[in-house]
Amino acid sequence: MVKKRRSFTDTQRVDLSGSKEKLYSEIADCIKVDKDDVLEHKVYRIKERYGQGTIDEIEFEDVIITTLFLRLKADVVLKQKLMVDFVQLAFLIEGERVVSVANCEDIFLANGDSYMANIKSFHGTSKITGNKTYKEIKVRLSAAFLSKHGFINGLKLKGLVDDNLVMPITNEMMAILESFEKLNYEGTARLIFLKAKVFEMLAIQVSNYKNEHHKNTLQNKHSIKKLLCIQKRINENLGVNYSVADLAKEVGMNKTVLNREFLRIFGLTVHEYSINKKIEKAKYLLLNTDMPIYEIAELIGYKNATHFSAAFKRQEGTTPKKFKTSVSLL
Repeated sequence: MVKKRRSFTDTQRVDLSGSKEKLYSEIADCIKVDKDDVLEHKVYRIKERYGQGTIDEIEFEDVIITTLFLRLKADVVLKQKLMVDFVQLAFLIEGERVVSVANCEDIFLANGDSYMANIKSFHGTSKITGNKTYKEIKVRLSAAFLSKHGFINGLKLKGLVDDNLVMPITNEMMAILESFEKLNYEGTARLIFLKAKVFEMLAIQVSNYKNEHHKNTLQNKHSIKKLLCIQKRINENLGVNYSVADLAKEVGMNKTVLNREFLRIFGLTVHEYSINKKIEKAKYLLLNTDMPIYEIAELIGYKNATHFSAAFKRQEGTTPKKFKTSVSLL
């Protein structure tokens, strides 16, 4: 499990420790409620003072599926103290969250991370990072639901404080998460679909934890090979503007997993690495050739000299022309 200490500075704090309210109740207003004989569907809108976005919640048979899709103005720390008893599957598709549990190191979750934990009590905080898109899907299964379907004795579950809790969202799991967005069933058909997906997610995640050591070793070896292929592709084709989605498809990886692993290995996201290499090449050409700026721009994949100059200035703090002149004068 990746654990880091994060300082909570420049944040908005929401204290729910004396309340039984849901973690997001103070930052969002309920704008829609649909209820029938089989499930209840609520939609919340983030309060303007915190940012923008929605929280979608579907509840049926002691199961709650929550989708958070938002962008906060600043980091928000939600504090809560609860006695609970449920299993939570969490999938952070995009964004960052830090979970702080009393007497334990912080749990850092980033793009493409997931966990499944048996939570019997919670005394701590959850910080959602602001100024960036945040998308997470959480599935909460009550003890009653698990017992009803015969899962209680067969599941060996980790707690929030256990090692090796956090693992990548697999391609198989991502396909299920994406299917929620395309859900168009109603009534009993919708309930059947959701229950089937919940059981499927539970089976996949249990299997992932069971095989974590073997899988992680193999996946790391295969992933590094794929990352090196992508690095080589970028280095050898600086005139091409690859999207993360295209590169991910080419090597058979999930794009969020690809970006996270690329960042872990090379210290930069795919986009940042590509820009760095383009500017590196441009600096070499500016200093060692007489090529005009517009030709250099085209060579490294920019539509025109204006776009290139703007990117160069963001990276180097000066324009290509001034860079060439200043170095020439040394």
